Amino acid sequence: MRMIRRLKWPAMAGLAVLAYLTLRNALPAPSEVWDVITAADVDWLLVAAGFQILAMMVFARFLRRLLALGGVRVSRPRILAVTFARNAVAGSLPAGPVVSVAYTTQVFTKLGAGKRLIAAVLVLAAAYSGGTFGVLALVALVISPETRLVTLVALGCLVVAGVLLFRAGHLLDRLPKVSGQLKATFNTVGGTRRDHLRLANLALLNWVLDVISLGAVCCAIEATATPHTVLLGFVAAKTAAALAVVPGGLGVAEVGMAATYIAAGMSAEQAAAVVLLYRLVSYWMNLVLGWFAWLLLQEPFRRATIGALSRLGASLSPFVYDRHPAP
Repeated sequence: MRMIRRLKWPAMAGLAVLAYLTLRNALPAPSEVWDVITAADVDWLLVAAGFQILAMMVFARFLRRLLALGGVRVSRPRILAVTFARNAVAGSLPAGPVVSVAYTTQVFTKLGAGKRLIAAVLVLAAAYSGGTFGVLALVALVISPETRLVTLVALGCLVVAGVLLFRAGHLLDRLPKVSGQLKATFNTVGGTRRDHLRLANLALLNWVLDVISLGAVCCAIEATATPHTVLLGFVAAKTAAALAVVPGGLGVAEVGMAATYIAAGMSAEQAAAVVLLYRLVSYWMNLVLGWFAWLLLQEPFRRATIGALSRLGASLSPFVYDRHPAP
C-alpha cells in the first residue's frame, strides 16, 4: 500500500503531461460540443442509462451473494439501495472511499453481519472488482497493436521481478502471512469454488455492462469509435479516476477518456460530447439515485415516504369510498 501511495502522484503527473500533449491543439469550441450533444439520439441515451442501472443491480447481487455465503440474508430492494447509497457516498464526499467503507460497515452491522464477515466481504469485493478490471484492461491493451508489445514487455518484466524477489526470499518471508490472511478471509465468507467463480463472473459482468453503457453513448452521437476504442477509453477513465484525489475522479476521468479518444482518431467535439454524456449517466445519475437511496435507508424518511405514498394511492384509487358522506 505504501508503494502504491508513493507511485500515485508520479503516475498522476505522467497522465497529466500525456493528456496535455494530446489535447493542447485539439480543444473544441463549446458551441461545437453543444451542437453534438443536442443532436444526440435520446433513445440511445436511455439505453445507456438502463445499462448503468443494470450494472448497479449486478453489483448489488454480487454483494448479496457474498453476504449470503456468510450467513446473512438481505432482501433485493435493500441491498440495491445500499449499493446505490455507498456508491454515492464514495463518489461525492472528500475521502469518499474511506467514508463509504465506514457507512457500509454500519449498514451491514444493522443487517446482522459480524465485524469479521463485513471485513471479509469488503476485502473480497475490492479484490474481485479490481481483479476483473485488471483482466479487462489487459485485454484492451493486448488487443491493440499499438500497445500490445509494450504491455507484453511490461508483463514480462513484472514476472521476472517477481521470480527474482521470490528467489531472494523477500516474497517467501511474507508469503505465509499473506496466504494465511487470504485463507482466513475466504473461510469467513465460505462457499465453494463454483460460488466464487460466480462472484468473479458477476464482478466482470458489472464492468462489461458499464462498457456497453459507454458504447450506447457513442451510438447516441454516432461517434466514429470501434468497440476496442470504446474499451480503451473506458479503461483510461477508470484508471485515471482511481488515481485521482478528488471525489469521483471529477475532471481527471474526463480528461483521461477524452485524450484516449482523440488520440484514437475521434474528433474533439465528439470526444468531449461522449465524455460529458457518459459522465451524466454513469456519475451524476447514479449520484442522485444514490443519495435518494441513502434517504430511503433512513428509518424516519422511509416511514414518512411510505405513509405519503399510501395516502396518495388511497386518494387516487377508484375503489376507495368515503365512509362518512356529507348529508
